[in-house]
Amino acid sequence: MQSTACTAQLVLVGLFVAKALSTDRQVEAAANPSSLHLFTSRSPTHHQHITNTMDDSNSSNRIDAVHTLTRTLRRQYPEKGFTISDKLKFIHSKDKGLCILAKSPIRKDETLMVLPEAARLSSSTTTLLMNSNSTKMRALRNAIVQNGRQHQQLQKYMCPEDFLLPVSIMKILSIKCRRRLREDGGPSSMTNNDKSEEEGEATISMSMDQAATWPSEQEMKGSSWYYWDVAQVKRIWNQSGLYFSFQELRDHVQSTFDDVLCPFFNSDDAANYIDTTLPSNNSVESNDKALWNTFIYALSLSWSRSHEEEHGHPGMIPLVELFNGHSDRINQVAVKRTKGKTVINVDLALGSWPFIGGGRFINTCNLPCSSVYAMRDIDEGEELVLSYGNVSPTEFVAKYGSLPHDFLNHFNILSDVSLWIPPQFIPTETMRVKALERSGFPLTILKQSKGDTALLHLHHGRDDIEMYRGGNNEPEMIKRMRQYLILAVLADDFELERNYNTGRLRGPVYESRVLPLMCQVVDYNIEQLSGDSSTTTSAEDAERAAGPIPAWEKNC
Repeated sequence: MQSTACTAQLVLVGLFVAKALSTDRQVEAAANPSSLHLFTSRSPTHHQHITNTMDDSNSSNRIDAVHTLTRTLRRQYPEKGFTISDKLKFIHSKDKGLCILAKSPIRKDETLMVLPEAARLSSSTTTLLMNSNSTKMRALRNAIVQNGRQHQQLQKYMCPEDFLLPVSIMKILSIKCRRRLREDGGPSSMTNNDKSEEEGEATISMSMDQAATWPSEQEMKGSSWYYWDVAQVKRIWNQSGLYFSFQELRDHVQSTFDDVLCPFFNSDDAANYIDTTLPSNNSVESNDKALWNTFIYALSLSWSRSHEEEHGHPGMIPLVELFNGHSDRINQVAVKRTKGKTVINVDLALGSWPFIGGGRFINTCNLPCSSVYAMRDIDEGEELVLSYGNVSPTEFVAKYGSLPHDFLNHFNILSDVSLWIPPQFIPTETMRVKALERSGFPLTILKQSKGDTALLHLHHGRDDIEMYRGGNNEPEMIKRMRQYLILAVLADDFELERNYNTGRLRGPVYESRVLPLMCQVVDYNIEQLSGDSSTTTSAEDAERAAGPIPAWEKNC
């Protein structure tokens, strides 16, 4: 059983999480439902019936493109590999963009869609589209890996395939725009790869039909943080972990493009990777700028619309990428509040043809496929919502550029929170530094106070919350924070020498004195989240967000 002081520590951190989430203006500025920028196919709601509002030509074009893509898949796979239920309805909603609804009631485990893995757009598609040998593509991948070593903290976010998939998309967009120009009778220069494109015509035709279902560049600018203004993002997110991740990811992307991708494009033939029909490329004067514009659009598409393959690499599955999604974290709450109805009602399964329902399959022909099936009974008119995995609200914003309103109810779903060390708690005394570094606290990195260099990260699940409430068993993350503060501030020379030589620490001796220091750490981090005290309150931010401000800021 823990002492009163240690129990108070758990309560303290629990209060910090609640306080951080209720005052964190980077999330609560969107607390008003009308302020949420619900982008394309990325922001589901609870079991609501959606009105079909086909009020703009691009929306109508995308719906037509879905039907064209479906016909192409049927022609390509007439007997095996592709099937789609007639109970699905593709519409465009003014609030939600492209959506998939149940045209009629759907039973649990019913198979709704099956697509062959060969139809998936992935980094391996690049070799086929470019008519390139594998050696050239391995060289490009290795160059991306070498560049990525300068950004080791981001390797878990962006692997080489996260850059190679956009290269495939750029190639598709380039072919699509050149063919459109030729069909319209406009100027279109032939490239070195035009003849080789004919050899992979089936793949190219399907990929271009898939591309026609994608949102426009203008739509992506509202949701992809690669387009957002850095200064404005910093003003909203302040000194938060989300801002530092945003900044580091942008730097990583820029570095990879400048040092690896752009030279590769120019050495191959830049025209093979430029979409001249993008609005951002209407008046550019250099190939490098046109390549950058096309790359960022392609990266934004792949980042928000891809699913992992069997080996963990990203891929874009035709039609499947159009499903809205939500975090698995929302389902436990939904079960309590909607009498068993979960927000996520369909799932994606990997297997082989044919699928027999519920994600189960019988492998009769060694044809790898993906299947979407119903996880529960689905009512007519209900939107079909896919799982995005166990992502936190912060991770959701980072990947999809928007936040479903139910994720703002912090008493139900808690975001992850990082705690940074106040500068006055980073010691310079030789013995303290030696003891801390021996205990695994890298002071040089902690001084940077950004990205993954926080003292600790609070990843909240139900078990953690119960620990806070019950006061039983000190979580490792709290123990780490307590030990750091004792060694950095409180321990005397004898304690430091003893800890350095044995690795042991007399924690109970310092319990009463360490609690005020933990409070100071919390206060420091709340200041970093809230920014300048002269700025508006969270409630005022939410009211302002309902007005005519940029879409990206509404996401924050």
